[in-house]
Amino acid sequence: MMHMRPFQIILLAVFAVSALVGLYVFSTFNGFGTSAAQVGTVVIWGPLPQSAVDSTLNILKQGHKEYANVTYIEKRADTFDTELANALASGVGPDLIIINQEQLLTEIPKIQTIPYASIPQRTFLDTFLSLDQIYLNATGTYGIPITVDPLVLYYNRALLASAGVPTPPATWEAVGGLVPLITKQNGSQVISRSTIALGSYGNITNARAILSLLFLQAGSVVTKSTPQGMRSTLGETATSGGVATPAQAAVNFYTQFANPGKTVYSWNPSLSPSRQAFTTGDLALYIGYASELSSLKAANPNLSFDMAPIPEPGTSGTRKNYGLGYAFAIPKVSKNTSGAYLLATAFVDDIALKSLSASLGMAPAKRALLTLDPSNPYTAVYYPEALNTAGWLSPAPSAVDTIFSAMINNITSGRYDASQALTAADQSLNAAF
Repeated sequence: MMHMRPFQIILLAVFAVSALVGLYVFSTFNGFGTSAAQVGTVVIWGPLPQSAVDSTLNILKQGHKEYANVTYIEKRADTFDTELANALASGVGPDLIIINQEQLLTEIPKIQTIPYASIPQRTFLDTFLSLDQIYLNATGTYGIPITVDPLVLYYNRALLASAGVPTPPATWEAVGGLVPLITKQNGSQVISRSTIALGSYGNITNARAILSLLFLQAGSVVTKSTPQGMRSTLGETATSGGVATPAQAAVNFYTQFANPGKTVYSWNPSLSPSRQAFTTGDLALYIGYASELSSLKAANPNLSFDMAPIPEPGTSGTRKNYGLGYAFAIPKVSKNTSGAYLLATAFVDDIALKSLSASLGMAPAKRALLTLDPSNPYTAVYYPEALNTAGWLSPAPSAVDTIFSAMINNITSGRYDASQALTAADQSLNAAF
């Protein structure tokens, strides 16, 4: 029989004591009962906007003093892991953190597993979206999901209308067909107006997410779990018939938009960042997260644009998208494990989660809450997209950016073909793991 350390025994005892109360809160929470008195002091760290989380905390705190000592501190996403590691090493870390699946592998050594005794696997699967299953392991879950932020297609109404296009493209084939109608370039192939930003890396906002989307839509899982740990699948070789692998098909499609010799040439590394090009009216189609809507409006209040579902391959039989699934996780050195757990389950209350997801412009992670909001017409786009959103377990986002950027630059520069570039990326991903 496996011998458990005192810490493990205490942790299991804490979860066992809170399991019935916590599961009740998690599954059927309809108000604020005496269980909230156990919350105590809880400090939350995360990359989500301070104002959105604070507005939800205010809902929890209204008339319920047991939540008075709960605070949230917004942290920069690019320095979150370093700050967390330093804080935990100093013994002054948070009691609860908010992460997404791109951070999960990096943070696993620092966070606790919430056992299935507290949140049964069947309850988790029935309650949360498919993307959130990425948090599950053999004995429990690393996180309690709260929101999903799927990719969507933002489009400039005026540019499409001037090209005689009545509706945004629903397939990637249709996107390619728009290039001759919308993209403007002079005799030297200098682009002054673009249809879509694909093909390069450094000046494409969300390039990592877009490539992940194309990999998943093509049928590549990008990484998989093996007895040796996580491993990349990007280096898979073509079949004997010479048919491109899903990963090769994805990068070939992506890079053609930066190839001056292709009819779909619409982007290159010399152009302004894609988000900026869209807000200034020089880019017709912009692939971004649903949560970017309000900031895009703020960047140019006079821009006439709208949101549509992400395009898919014309031959696809199943919709697939990519997005970020945010969840609460409990650090191993949390000074208030039970309070952190109960607070996380309180956030999954329908009222609290509706408030949080609406403030963020994301979809709630609970399936039951994905009913369209008549007051927000955009939910008709990104709620269904959230249902079809998937992800993959990756090294740190900064490491993936370095690997993906090199992969794309190797292809567009002519140094490597798609197969060679993917082999190099495959090796780099495995080294990063």
